[in-house]
Amino acid sequence: MDEPTLNLVPLDGLLEHAGRDGISGWARDQADPDRPVELDVMLDGVRAARIEAALYRPDLDSSGIGPHAFMLRFPPALRANEVAVLRAGTSLHLAGSPQRLPPPVEAEDPAAALTAAALAAASSPAEAEALAADLADRLAASLPRPDRRQTLLLGRWGHAAGAGQAAMPGTRPRAIALDMGTPDASRDAGSNAILSHLEALGRLGYAVEFAAAHSLARTPAHDALEARGITAWHTPWVASVEELLAAAGDTASLVYIHRLPVMRRYAALVRDWCPNARLLFCVADLHHLRAARQYAIEASVPLAAALATPRIAALRVQERAACEAADAVLVHTDAEAAIIAAEAPGATVQVLPWHVPETPVTVPWEERRGVAFVGSYGHPPNLDAAHLLLDAVMPLVWATAPGIRVILAGSDLPASLAARASPQVEILGHVADLADLWNQMRLTCAPLRFGAGLKGKILSSLAAGLPCVTTPIGAEGIPPAALPDSIASDAHGLAAAILRLHADEAANRAAGEAGLAYVRSALSQDAIDAALRLVCSLG
Repeated sequence: MDEPTLNLVPLDGLLEHAGRDGISGWARDQADPDRPVELDVMLDGVRAARIEAALYRPDLDSSGIGPHAFMLRFPPALRANEVAVLRAGTSLHLAGSPQRLPPPVEAEDPAAALTAAALAAASSPAEAEALAADLADRLAASLPRPDRRQTLLLGRWGHAAGAGQAAMPGTRPRAIALDMGTPDASRDAGSNAILSHLEALGRLGYAVEFAAAHSLARTPAHDALEARGITAWHTPWVASVEELLAAAGDTASLVYIHRLPVMRRYAALVRDWCPNARLLFCVADLHHLRAARQYAIEASVPLAAALATPRIAALRVQERAACEAADAVLVHTDAEAAIIAAEAPGATVQVLPWHVPETPVTVPWEERRGVAFVGSYGHPPNLDAAHLLLDAVMPLVWATAPGIRVILAGSDLPASLAARASPQVEILGHVADLADLWNQMRLTCAPLRFGAGLKGKILSSLAAGLPCVTTPIGAEGIPPAALPDSIASDAHGLAAAILRLHADEAANRAAGEAGLAYVRSALSQDAIDAALRLVCSLG
């Protein structure tokens, strides 16, 4: 595929201010004025940052220029002499660029003055030398050692070697994890998977760090990672994942990459810049398998025909290449492991689910009613399943038991589902803590027609002791014993299972206990740690 051609038309704009405190100005593409422009900020000829001219300024807005301002603050100890602003990836300067920076103003240092006076009062050169050595030792002992983030930020401005260019003696082996976005335990199964794996790496002795490929802006999710003992990289400490990997160099012992797009973007850089790192690729789910199953359903064609379509075939090749590039591939189900073993026979594949804590319901059976569906509706398999539940499954349930209500919960709820609210259908949207919902329900349902991988919504239900009625696609990766009499391939079978498990307390309790037993044995911290230890070659 041809790469897009970069527009080399000179930019409208101006570098209006350049000082030791920072820069500001505006920039707009003459050929595409509605699209924000990316700019490279160069200090003494070295790129220091890539920024976007997309800020609002009233004066620019009133003059018809639009939201195309930029501003970048420099650290106080900046030592550069010249700043330039160029169109990103080109040698095209913005008007007013480059500019010489004013000389730094040396602030008076009271400590230095006191030290000089003390040394001047020494009775001999030997006494002055001994006093100076003592003062230096005392000062060094009182100064805190900068952490890795401070070191990287200082290194960007020429004050240090960077993020661990030399390993600190006695430190733990360094593991760097990358994903598309910052994981949020309340959002999706993929977030829970990577969080579980990163915490396991910490228990195995690694100093774990994380960076998101799509945005390094600080969010509450970064603070949540820090609370778990994971170093969460964000601006201003690091400007890009590339900067983090290049600075880490041979101090990285392990790099964990989550999802195919991130693997495609960074695997080669990891091999080049982090030569000592063991590279783990966690697929989340096989993208080509999920896409093929969706196409087969929507186009009413066999799965083999869907796999042969050009787009899905290309995706299949990309996943095979990514698996072959890793030292080990992590999947969540035996089905995916078998596919990778067949298509990339040289790859090392490990089935590794994630830790799911037991959270059994506390409200008695007789006080609970209804069936729940939980999922992120921005994920096509979940949106399809929710509509199938309301359109095909629940009408069969209501024909026998009209009093059974259904609750839809989850993020990214579209208007098409929000409009389905009725006395029998309750729409909750995003729920930060599922415990309250589970304590209202007798069971859950996940009528998935396509998808791949292990389904977090089902694991959460089983961990609460709630049976989950699902399809063979939904049950993939879960032993049938954990879903007794709960798997059906069509709407009639799903409706029958819902009716039975909602009405029969003994059957419901038996299914709930079977699910809890599976969670307890296969999804415990000890089980995840043991599997990951093998992957990391820790013996």
